[in-house]
Amino acid sequence: MIENYKARHLGLVFSTTECGAAVRDDAGNEAYAAVPMQGQTNLRGWPSHHLEHIPEMLDAVLGDLRAAGWDFSQPGHLSQAWRQHDLALIGEDNAPLIPALSWQCNAATGETKELTAKAPDLVRSVGRIEPRFVVAKLPWILAEIPELQANVRHVMLSGDWVNRMLTQHWRLGASDALCNGLLNQQTKAFAAAELEQANAIFGGRLQPDWFPPVIETSGIVGEVRDAAEPRWRGVTRLLTGWKAVAFLGDNQAAAAGCGAADYRTIVISLGTSGTINRICPPSAPLPDEVLSFDYWNDRLHLMMLAECGSWYELFKKSYEPNRDHAQLDEMAAGADLSQVRYVPPPGNAAAEPATWRSPELASLGAKERVASVQVSIALELLKRAKHLSAAANGATPIDTFILTGGLVRARLLRDVLHTGLHRLARRAEILVNDRPGALAHKSDALGAICNAMIAAGGAGVAAVIGSHSSLTPCAGPRQPSRGSLDALIRHVA
Repeated sequence: MIENYKARHLGLVFSTTECGAAVRDDAGNEAYAAVPMQGQTNLRGWPSHHLEHIPEMLDAVLGDLRAAGWDFSQPGHLSQAWRQHDLALIGEDNAPLIPALSWQCNAATGETKELTAKAPDLVRSVGRIEPRFVVAKLPWILAEIPELQANVRHVMLSGDWVNRMLTQHWRLGASDALCNGLLNQQTKAFAAAELEQANAIFGGRLQPDWFPPVIETSGIVGEVRDAAEPRWRGVTRLLTGWKAVAFLGDNQAAAAGCGAADYRTIVISLGTSGTINRICPPSAPLPDEVLSFDYWNDRLHLMMLAECGSWYELFKKSYEPNRDHAQLDEMAAGADLSQVRYVPPPGNAAAEPATWRSPELASLGAKERVASVQVSIALELLKRAKHLSAAANGATPIDTFILTGGLVRARLLRDVLHTGLHRLARRAEILVNDRPGALAHKSDALGAICNAMIAAGGAGVAAVIGSHSSLTPCAGPRQPSRGSLDALIRHVA
């Protein structure tokens, strides 16, 4: 007999690779279901997604949860975690006019240069502009496909469009809008006047009136209502009455899911990509090479190692395809550390190439190859952690590092991180997020659940995030290797 669980909080996930749903009840029971992302395509040669596939994917994952005993009949709160920078252009019938251009679309280099040079008021308000931002991609795609402009009625992020289809309300979520050149970095207000000036540069291809009203990160967009569009009726009828909360960009969601809750902590996530983030007040200056994201009443300062877990998996596929991760860790543990070399990132691991060969590895033995890649990933993360720990002038000193993500289990890599982080802050506490259960290593899903719980009330941001973390002290390197690891970091770095 299948046990029955009353769903209370729901976190929907839309990453580059999957659509998922995390669910939790009042007793703390949790579950997760996912299907591969559908609708991937290319638009003018750049990655994009047909959003029309979303309701069928949601039907599938929610159906799997129902089959596992989850009951959605008592309305709760739901939020979403979305891949960043997904540009949705919506027409008269509330349907997307084109596939949504993803974070991987970096075509708008010319528009970025124009905005930076000719719209100084906008840059002062919204911060540094990059080609993947909506503020640059929108005028670019309308120049590429001029006939689109007459049909545009709304412009937003894809998570905003999903909330509209669930609730019939148009809103622009602050979480992703803040890192797309649309909101003032200090106030999170829509930069209407500055965007109007920039619109003149592009001859009407950046109209502020296309964007819906801004809603704060934990604001409630509205209640789910039966949809007029047939393909959405399965989802909306199942979730009728649920309160849909503004969506989170995946960096904010993942940081919350990893336990980032105060100014004294840096979270290092060793996932497919590596992220190093810290929470800062809105007044903290944004240094070069550091990205800024919304974090409820604060800001999330972030640096990224684009290739982390994907780099290690590419190495495994190319050099040791018949060994598992435990065997690779045994090899790294037996390596001659004096022979370890720094290996530059491949540069294309995220595209999952068939193979990779590094000249730095050519002369090394098998054990030293594994060790060299683990050490090199750790050093790349340490370099960014050092920059971020010193970045916010006058900010609260860092006294805690949290390590999370699947690659934390690689022992030599973790030992190098442990040694290097203590060089940055000798008395810092180094913790590992080893949360058990269905949402282990599903930090974006857990972040969406946290946002739903924050919107429901009863506890603040730090309390909700802290209650979902499972932090334990990170075991230090084995005593005999500490000196050699410190020498290794100095030598290889």
